[in-house]
Amino acid sequence: MTDRSSLITAVDAHFLAPEALARVRLFSRLGRDVEGWFKGELAYVFDSLRREGAIGEWRANVPLREDGRQRCDFRIVLSGEPLWLEVKALPQRSSSGGRVDPGFFLQKGGPGDVTEDLVKLMRVPDGESLVLLFAYPRPDPAGWSEIMSAYARRITPISFREESRLDDYPEELYVCKLSLEGGF
Repeated sequence: MTDRSSLITAVDAHFLAPEALARVRLFSRLGRDVEGWFKGELAYVFDSLRREGAIGEWRANVPLREDGRQRCDFRIVLSGEPLWLEVKALPQRSSSGGRVDPGFFLQKGGPGDVTEDLVKLMRVPDGESLVLLFAYPRPDPAGWSEIMSAYARRITPISFREESRLDDYPEELYVCKLSLEGGF
């Protein structure tokens, strides 16, 4: 059975393959928000891993509770334990060709409102949780660091840890992994 680290490695390998990066370059050039494409590709990755026996059951668009309306993008069983996964796409260019400040997506009530996902993941009934942020092209390191630091201060007492390093990714794409560490 695959553990969390191996799952993250498989996700990175899929999205950092030359053919996937070629698509991401196109989406970036066009300034398209393709969150649905990232989720579809993740479904393909999870289905492949399930057929190989590397992960247990996985589901998409899963209710947090059987009687609840609030849903999580994915729930994957790793070594018998669930991992709840939320996905956000952070395009760094607009359709008009200008740059988009990635901080735009980290604003409460914004179109990509990551805060809502973190709060949602605080409510999962069991297991671990993770947010995948697909930033394309990869943000400027200094700007990203400043944005994440300001964001962490703004959403206190919710706390998270960035499990990935910007420098480990190509210029086309950064797959940021945010792990929830605490909350209210």
